Amino acid sequence: MTNRYAAHRAFVRPALKSPNQGPVLVVAVLMELIFILTPTFVGTMLPDRWLILYETGATPLGVLAQLLTFGVIAAALLWLVRKFHNRGFWSMVGPIDATIRNLKLAGLAVFVLLAVQTVLPPWIVFADLVEIRPLTSWAVWIIPTIVVLIIQTGTEELYFRGYLQQQCAALSDKPWVWMGLPSLLFGAGHYLNGFGPADGVLYALWATLLGLACADLTARTGNIGAAIGLHLSNNLFAFMIVGEKGMPSSGLALFLYPATDHSQFDYGLHTLAQPWVIGEVIAITLMIGVMWLAARVALRR
Repeated sequence: MTNRYAAHRAFVRPALKSPNQGPVLVVAVLMELIFILTPTFVGTMLPDRWLILYETGATPLGVLAQLLTFGVIAAALLWLVRKFHNRGFWSMVGPIDATIRNLKLAGLAVFVLLAVQTVLPPWIVFADLVEIRPLTSWAVWIIPTIVVLIIQTGTEELYFRGYLQQQCAALSDKPWVWMGLPSLLFGAGHYLNGFGPADGVLYALWATLLGLACADLTARTGNIGAAIGLHLSNNLFAFMIVGEKGMPSSGLALFLYPATDHSQFDYGLHTLAQPWVIGEVIAITLMIGVMWLAARVALRR
């Protein structure tokens, strides 16, 4: 392991007490099922009028409820790690002071970067908007959204960059193992977010690259704070700036475009061979790369 990842050794140490791959595979399979089934389970607990808000996410409360679901997933992860590895929450996080400091530094750096990008071309086409939410009523949701996004992104980073990265590093010191495998799994979990096979692959590519950026920051710093900070700022802008009116998870967006028929984007995998995909891949890579660099500059790593 190179010197730039020296802090990773201490971060991985808790996993060395239970380096066998069997428990890791069991936890990984169970966590995939938990990620898939938890929204349905939570939905069955809600009355009908709340269920509609929860499933659509077209209102602020609906989106917040969707994100809060990750608290259930986090609780399940903690139980599984205690059960199979006899270790707890902080063993997957890192030193608390450094974690909080890195979360703030990386989160603020990426936030400023994305804020600048928002006001640069290609600008929001105001003539095409169907609604701009009143600034004051939109702004009151910023703090609650940050809180629930810490739960959502923190859960994902705790699992993928905390537990899985540590356990993979306990099995092998090769970066393609401890950095690559959790990132590929993270990307695969986002495939269904796309509109059709080709869009799903591009979405999975975006998530895989985000996972690699977060894995690298975790290895450089020895905690998951910077990974949460980058992930948090990215998701904050994704949820709160632009959306399509009435579409899933649009309830917090400031600027709303008319809803579109997403079936028109249901391209087959053969579409990935077309030239325009190269531009998409380059744009995705640059977007993640710039956020990663901004976080590294702020962290001085």
